[in-house]
Amino acid sequence: MIDILAKVLKILYYRPMTRTTRRILFYCAILLFIGISYIVLVYAQGYQYSFSQGKFIRSGALYLNVNTSANVLINGKLKTSTSLLGNSASVGGLLPGTYTVSVQKDGWSVWQKKFTIVAGFVEDFNHVMLLPQTGQDKENVRKEIHDLLYPVIASASARPSPSHSPSLTPKTKPTPKPSPTPSPTPDISNPYFIENSSLYVNIPEPAVKLADNITIASLSDDNQKLAWFSGGQLWVYWLKDTNYQPVHHAGDVALIAHFNNPIKAIHWFRDNDYIALDAFGLKVVEIDTRPGLNIINF
Repeated sequence: MIDILAKVLKILYYRPMTRTTRRILFYCAILLFIGISYIVLVYAQGYQYSFSQGKFIRSGALYLNVNTSANVLINGKLKTSTSLLGNSASVGGLLPGTYTVSVQKDGWSVWQKKFTIVAGFVEDFNHVMLLPQTGQDKENVRKEIHDLLYPVIASASARPSPSHSPSLTPKTKPTPKPSPTPSPTPDISNPYFIENSSLYVNIPEPAVKLADNITIASLSDDNQKLAWFSGGQLWVYWLKDTNYQPVHHAGDVALIAHFNNPIKAIHWFRDNDYIALDAFGLKVVEIDTRPGLNIINF
């Protein structure tokens, strides 16, 4: 429509300025104003023009919240950077389709995911974590992970035996052997318990067995997720519904990662969406099950 108006205006430019010409120019100006207003309104409501389809299509958006300042790239092109307040970033006007987002910072790990934009919706990545990969900062994080996985348990120092004058040793009566103590009953008041190397959860009741041959499980700080490992496999069970993407419901269970080497220890790391573990090297693994699992090695 704009092209047609431009041609009309060009023709009228070379004609004498009569009353009819002025009327045509006036009406053309009105039509041009309406056309531009329509385009502005369409873009304001989240529509983008698709040249491949030749029409306006409602777009979507991307939102990220990062633990540090960083650059945000979409399909390899720099789009924006996180804000100074809150380290969040948003990218709007994305046509429906599949994209690759990458969050980068010099000297830090790279976070990357594939995501799909649906018309009129926002794809939310609210727990993006980058960690330093150089210098003393990296060593500090490595020590933090090691201390989580292998905490130092202070042992009581042996007390020196008091000095005393020699005395005759009294005859001692033989003490009877204690009767064998029964194996402890698991505390079923907790969200989970391990009995006979089997992992059970109490939410919802009655107790449900999740896995066998389990010795260690780790409950998240918000008591909403339970992690355990079996060989080289890392698993997570959701005890409650989540209110952020990706949405999980109570009872969901997911295989997060599978390593070639057996996992030795696990612990939730800093928040409730990353797990530190030792599998032939210290690692931090996200539990976001959307395509492109991010694993940070130390």
